[in-house]
Parts: sequence; C-alpha cells; structure tokens
Amino acid sequence: MALPMPPNCTVNVFRTANPAAPYTLGAKGPQGVKGYLQPRVQTGRHGTATWLKWTHILYVDVTVDVRDAYNTQLDPARDNTKGDTVILTSTDGSSTTAFYVAFVEAALRTTTFSHLRVYLDRFAPKQWPTDAL
Repeated sequence: MALPMPPNCTVNVFRTANPAAPYTLGAKGPQGVKGYLQPRVQTGRHGTATWLKWTHILYVDVTVDVRDAYNTQLDPARDNTKGDTVILTSTDGSSTTAFYVAFVEAALRTTTFSHLRVYLDRFAPKQWPTDAL
C-alpha cells in the first residue's frame, strides 16, 4: 500500500535501544525503509504526557516491522531498551541520526492506503552539521 505522501527519507531499523550509547546498534530489523519524516517537537516533546514524548513522526508502510516498548503511562518502570532504534543517514552520507521508537500506531486504514505512524524521540546526531564550505 502507498503512503499518503511521497517519501522524503530512507531509514534502517535496529532491535533494542541503548540510551547511553544510541549508535551501538542491536540486531538488524528492516533496512532501507522508505518513509516520510516530519518534525513534531512542539506537539510531542513538550506535550503533557508523563512518559510518552517524541520529537518526530515517521510514516511508513503498514507492513514494516517496527516496534516500541510502550506499556501504558501508568508503567514508568517499563524496559525502554525493548523499543527499536531508527537510523537516518543524510543523503550524502556525512551525518547519521538515531531515533528511539516511542510509540507505533496504525493510521488511516482505508481501501486505498494504510500506514504506520511511528513516534520517534531523537538522540543527539552522531555528527553535527558544520558551516564549513
């Protein structure tokens, strides 16, 4: 099924997340996944939820196996390492950014398309862009 918008990125998914070392990746999940990445800091990271925070939303095909560790906001002791890590590499390959998968939901199930809405919390980029020419 098609996404409701044209893809603007390609990501790789890895099993487990390590907040202390987000670029130390676990087993490979789906690789080369086409998606649409949308920044959502204003409505996510600064939202009112106690435990569920996000900085970006990634839209992917409903068939993509991407996993979260969400187990209700009433469970602050959940094991967040069970959520996936999504890796986005710049088109020129010069920078890589890791995202923690905070929550996954099926969205817009219709006869013409269906996709997943993947709520991501960005880790610090592996290498920040520079102003060098």
